[in-house]
Amino acid sequence: MDTKTETKINKIREYFIKNKIIDEDSCINVDFLGEEPTEFAIMPIPVNPIVKKYITGQSYRQFVFQLISRNFYSADVMQNISNSAFYEKLCELIELNNKKRILPDIDGIDKIECLDNGAILNTTTNTAQYSIQMRILYFKEAI
Repeated sequence: MDTKTETKINKIREYFIKNKIIDEDSCINVDFLGEEPTEFAIMPIPVNPIVKKYITGQSYRQFVFQLISRNFYSADVMQNISNSAFYEKLCELIELNNKKRILPDIDGIDKIECLDNGAILNTTTNTAQYSIQMRILYFKEAI
């Protein structure tokens, strides 16, 4: 098994790219967000992965992460509305994809969901860093 390509975080990254959730002209990193707009990063959030454990040894688990972006930012209201609109549309698309069972290629996956609406983390004169928390829920067989 190639651990670089079989990780949950890489499967999530592939999902965003394959389903054109993130524009192909944008860079999508893992654990790194550059200084130039428009870039994205997927960053895991440390949580207890076990949501529910069954007596059979199986478990229902979560993988929680932030999707962070660096966007152009200024006093231009339309630019800032566009930035916020991306996260609003993202939540709607994720819900729609769940209904259609368009999910990351992860064994036992049940769904992917947004845990918040997305918000600005910080700003500079010309850029803003936005973030939305998300998670995947999946079943894991007993070891």
